Amino acid sequence: MMGEVHYKDGYGFIDGYKFRKDPKTGYYLSTKKIGNSRIRLHIYVWQKHNGPVPTGMEINHIDENKNNNEIENLECLTRKEHLAYHKEHDYERMLPVWNKSLNEKARPAAAEWHKSEQGRIANSKAHKGLRLKKKYIKRCVACGKVFRSAFNRTKFCSPNCQSAYRRKTKKDNEIRKCIICGKPFSTSKYSKTDTCSAKCRSKKNLLKSKTDKRGTTKLKSGKFIGQASFMGKKYHTSVCNTDDEAHQARNLLIEKIIKEN
Repeated sequence: MMGEVHYKDGYGFIDGYKFRKDPKTGYYLSTKKIGNSRIRLHIYVWQKHNGPVPTGMEINHIDENKNNNEIENLECLTRKEHLAYHKEHDYERMLPVWNKSLNEKARPAAAEWHKSEQGRIANSKAHKGLRLKKKYIKRCVACGKVFRSAFNRTKFCSPNCQSAYRRKTKKDNEIRKCIICGKPFSTSKYSKTDTCSAKCRSKKNLLKSKTDKRGTTKLKSGKFIGQASFMGKKYHTSVCNTDDEAHQARNLLIEKIIKEN
């Protein structure tokens, strides 16, 4: 029956019920409960003509126009069929919507569940005693070794080869700023390094040792001497009468080393 739904000012009307259009989703939702809950207009129209929607089924707009809620434009599909329909007919428009839902809702929720006690127990039970048949013969893209795998998508013979390949191709690299000289450098995003070279790393360690430890030695004569190490080479201060004097001399030596290098 065509034209049984009437529209005006963002509302749809049918059988004395009023449905308001949601500007975000584009669906019309009843302004009050119909039965036990508020329902969408296209669901109401389908149920009016065909009865309750079967469990696991969804109602699809055939022409993908949510303003056309006539029964001739509605069909009942499984969720898999519904997603496949939109993928075929409305992929470009739906892809950003699916990606947003995946990144903002599904993945965070899945991550939280896997971290929970319930998730850990469920995963442990699911994988306990599980043995998959390794029916695929693959060649490792890192080392070239031939191996068998349970999944056709597998590319590496071991986690070590996978890590080595990612390091070699620099897939995980990012640009950071050296805390010593300020130069930008590339390193893995999983690395904790904050210096661009061995020289800057040695300078960083010197500056840290300047405050973290005294770096002085008491001689047999009862006097003291300070020492520091930079790029594998050891430096010493002159002999001092007290430990504090040796420590101060060592700090001055560190500053001199950093300035000259």
